[in-house]
Amino acid sequence: MKASIEKFGLIEACKKHAPQCHHMCCSFADNYIVLYPHEYETAKSNKSHLQIIDEDYFGGKKAICVRPCSKNDFKPLDCRSYPFFPRVNEQGEIEVLRGRKCPLKTEELVNHRREFLKVWRALIKDSMLLQWIKNIELVGYEVEDT
Repeated sequence: MKASIEKFGLIEACKKHAPQCHHMCCSFADNYIVLYPHEYETAKSNKSHLQIIDEDYFGGKKAICVRPCSKNDFKPLDCRSYPFFPRVNEQGEIEVLRGRKCPLKTEELVNHRREFLKVWRALIKDSMLLQWIKNIELVGYEVEDT
């Protein structure tokens, strides 16, 4: 699973749109990145681009970027998942939330959405991570139309 997570989050369409959208997903005004429990502590890559703004957010952390990340920087799962984030319903199924800032069209995100669901379905088997997802509050997301 670790290998698939490391490659997860590379959206081909971002390369085309990034100059026009000016990396809107990486700008922070009343929003933040959420890091799941122990994600920050176990990351081996450079984390100097992240500023922690809440050290204990339901066992995880909240952060903002002080600069855009580079190839060798740690990229949190929240960022790899963007523009999607999971919400788990009463039946334990993943509902897909989508960040409103992302200018990409649904058809440009088909492969990313498929990988997002694959990764998160495996991750929510961890009861601690599932509880964390149920507790956190997201800013700027809405339920995605399928």
